Amino acid sequence: MKVLISVDAEGLQGITFGTQVLPELALYNEGRDAMVDSINAVAEGAIKGGAASVTVVDSHDGNRNIPATRIIRKVRLISGWPKELSMVEGARDADMLFMIGYHSHAGTLNGVLDHTYSPIVHRLWVNGKETGEIGLSAAVAGKLGVRTGLVAGDMAAVNEAREILTDCEFAVLKNGLSRYSANSLSSEDALDLLRSSAESAVKRHGSMYTVREPVKISVEFQNSGMADNCMLLPGILRKDAYTVDIEGSDMINAYKLFRVMVSLSSFYHGEY
Repeated sequence: MKVLISVDAEGLQGITFGTQVLPELALYNEGRDAMVDSINAVAEGAIKGGAASVTVVDSHDGNRNIPATRIIRKVRLISGWPKELSMVEGARDADMLFMIGYHSHAGTLNGVLDHTYSPIVHRLWVNGKETGEIGLSAAVAGKLGVRTGLVAGDMAAVNEAREILTDCEFAVLKNGLSRYSANSLSSEDALDLLRSSAESAVKRHGSMYTVREPVKISVEFQNSGMADNCMLLPGILRKDAYTVDIEGSDMINAYKLFRVMVSLSSFYHGEY
């Protein structure tokens, strides 16, 4: 069993504000420490459960948050940007995906630091179903024949995952009270939970999540100018001032097109 751990930050224990997860801001080391401690606990549990190999893909912000000097032996680290498969780079060589520190999609009530891939995305639909990073990662992995075995994050993220994944371990690290507050496990309790959940997940069959192809992607942006920029992309359709549609031949192609749209729309707009 080859395990790929995709680690984000916003869903981790004790994290409630952007200053904890954005590089160069005041409390960033709190988020980085939580990421490192969590992936090491998950890796330990996976290895104890029988995983033959463990690879971690840094899936937060610029994907350069995890120092290789701080991960445990026998674990490989994928970091840096850009990567073809982004948050699930390494899935082509994996049997099972673990999502750690994931958060709910944008607009989720009591979802801690809820968003969908980028702050500029207001809503995202895949084949008409509102989708966040959990669904995107699971679907890309599923296209490659990789099952999802563990999802760990806040309660809202876990509830979102339960809608599409059945044979899977779930670890609730905190309960959101609002977008910027939560009732969180202590670090030690969270790490114990992650360790035991990973050990159990390796022994599960896991959930294969796939979507109908071709794949229709609809993105509602935060302002109309962001959607304007997407019209540079061939094959795109304008639904309204904020929303654009595009179709991918399969899930990986659709995922790439979505990320291209986000890149086209991430421009300086004079704070207006």
